[in-house]
Amino acid sequence: MNIIGVLDRPTEGEYILDGVDVAKAKDRELSGIRNQKIGFVFQTYNLISRTSALRNVELPMMYAGVGKKERQERAKHYLEMVGMQDRMTHKPDELSGGQKQRVSIARAMTNNPSIILADEPTGALDSKTGRRIMDIFHRLNQEEGKTIVLITHSNELAEETQRIVTLKDGEIIGERKGSAVC
Repeated sequence: MNIIGVLDRPTEGEYILDGVDVAKAKDRELSGIRNQKIGFVFQTYNLISRTSALRNVELPMMYAGVGKKERQERAKHYLEMVGMQDRMTHKPDELSGGQKQRVSIARAMTNNPSIILADEPTGALDSKTGRRIMDIFHRLNQEEGKTIVLITHSNELAEETQRIVTLKDGEIIGERKGSAVC
């Protein structure tokens, strides 16, 4: 996930993302790619504890130079999309694990990235909320053409995807089609 998300550079091989050789790109260029092209949903949420859910979702847009009014409107939209409209003013320590994860997912979508990297995005969620999140990912993929890279240990979730790549110790050991319809 760190290499795909250009958080780390590959130590061997080649990784070209949208025409950019990640291994040779300057840090500033990689920062721009991360901010504009990739949305991250981390397993540990990575929310700022001293600020509200709304402000956490606004943060990537601040770095992208989006104006305050548009930031708030977009942040509210995505929080509503993940069912967090009634918890926008709450700080992370006032939210359950599942609520934190939904804020993290809303934050990942705010800059309209073409790729969303999701590390165990439903791991802390009850089955109903997890289903809602997967439905959002499916909709983003099918209706908006977003690429969703889902990292999971759940065979059930993996089966919902179009393609399943199995890794062991950093090596691809298998690849097959999932049951998702394109």
